Amino acid sequence: MSYLVYAGGTQNMKKHVLAETAAKLYTEKFMTLESIAKQLNVNERTLRRWKSVDNWENKRLEYIKSKTTFHEDLYNFGRTLLEAIRADISNGKRVESSKLHTVTKIMTLLKNVKTYEDKVLNDKHIPKKANHREISPETIREIEEKILGITYEE
Repeated sequence: MSYLVYAGGTQNMKKHVLAETAAKLYTEKFMTLESIAKQLNVNERTLRRWKSVDNWENKRLEYIKSKTTFHEDLYNFGRTLLEAIRADISNGKRVESSKLHTVTKIMTLLKNVKTYEDKVLNDKHIPKKANHREISPETIREIEEKILGITYEE
C-alpha cells in the first residue's frame, strides 16, 4: 500500500482537501458558506478567509461564464446556416424555406438569449440580502437543469 506524502503533513493535507472541496461547493454548486460549514464541519469564519484568499467569487464567475454561453452556440449555428444558404445561392440551388425561417428565428432570439445570460451572470454575482422567501439553491439548480437545460457535472 502506498501513501501520499504531503509537505505540510497530514493536517495540512486535510486542510487543503477541505479548502478545495469547499471552493468547489461554493463555485459550482452555489452553496452558501453556512451550508458548506455545516456539510464539511468547518468554521464559517475559516470559509470566509479561504473564500477571500483563493478568490472564490472570481472562480464562481468564471464557472458561470463557462455554463452560460448558449448565445454563442446559437450565434455559431446561425452563422453556419447562413453560410449554407449563401453556398446554395452561389451554386444556383433552391434555398429551403425551413433554412430561411430558422435563420430568422435565430436572429430574433439571439439578443434575448444574450440579455438573459448577462442578467443571470449579474444576478449570481450580486450578493442577495437575507430573505425568508428566497428560492433555495436546490430549487434554482432544478430550474436551471429542467427548464434551461444547464447541466452540472457531479
